[in-house]
Amino acid sequence: MRWGSRAVRSGFTAIVVVAAAALLVRVFGSVDLKATLGALAHAGQLAPLALAPFLLGVTLDAVGVGLVLRALGHAVPLARLLPIRIATEALHLTAPAGFVVADTAAATLLEAQCGVPLGSGAVLAVGRKWLVMRAHAVYIALGAVCGSAALMVASRHLFGGPWFAGAVAASALLPLALSMALGAGFRGRPSLARLQALARRFPWQALRARVTRLRAGALAGDAQLARLGAARPATWLATASFFGCWLCESIETALILWLIGAPLDLALAMAVEVGLTLARSVGNFAPAGIGIQEAGYATLLTATGLGVETAAAFVLLKRAKEIVWIAIGYGLLAGMGRSEGAREVTPGALAKA
Repeated sequence: MRWGSRAVRSGFTAIVVVAAAALLVRVFGSVDLKATLGALAHAGQLAPLALAPFLLGVTLDAVGVGLVLRALGHAVPLARLLPIRIATEALHLTAPAGFVVADTAAATLLEAQCGVPLGSGAVLAVGRKWLVMRAHAVYIALGAVCGSAALMVASRHLFGGPWFAGAVAASALLPLALSMALGAGFRGRPSLARLQALARRFPWQALRARVTRLRAGALAGDAQLARLGAARPATWLATASFFGCWLCESIETALILWLIGAPLDLALAMAVEVGLTLARSVGNFAPAGIGIQEAGYATLLTATGLGVETAAAFVLLKRAKEIVWIAIGYGLLAGMGRSEGAREVTPGALAKA
């Protein structure tokens, strides 16, 4: 049975969710509910501030997407891109393997709402992955350096030695390698054939799907790949925007911890976020990384010296923030589905794509 089959993916997702549930019970089984609610109450009227970093991050992401599209010859205003990014992020957070669904939805919505051909949307998907992974490598490396003290404390607490801190720093090599591999398809004499060969070499279903859509796009081809590869200023500016988006994750974590009564410590937040990089990769197979994310945050936060009730309150407030943005995203998606020229773009249809 092939990995790409629905049954295998569903089975793996079920295993991940069950394992995560077991971790949650183990981590939060002895939580003092009263103390947890007290930590949540500490946020008080400032709790809505937890929504702000996501908005900043998704705006920076939309700016990066706009720069890539402009390099491909499509000038799309930020005001048009931002609702699409929020809507597709809701799909990313809620659908199993949501990154595949989100990419399909983004290409569909860009065509329906902004007149960007599907072929160009496929080029955008591959190009964005290239630049996002480049930015992610820098973010992990910076987080490992800035949060080295917290990572060392967590490593000694969890594993009795410093190797986890080194593993986190080394994990920056994974997105760097992916970025370099994808970037090879845009430099020199880029071609669809090179990207297709790359897709066969790496077992990433999402990448293979993007290249397939790219080959099917009548208006997208070698010329667009070459155009994006040659647009060095635009791609580096987009990389900076995507790096800012990654950094907003740490800002959000630091802000939420401060809201529930912990010290405002960006270095600690960066250590926790980069420490969860590999866990998030596995968690992508479960909707919103449910269970994996909670267990990961609880494990790392308590390992750095925070109380389990503080960790529980953090997880609850972070999930509440996600629920709000998911609701906003699906509301935007429904509105786009009702708009002229996009009547077939509905959450159900996109989830099946």
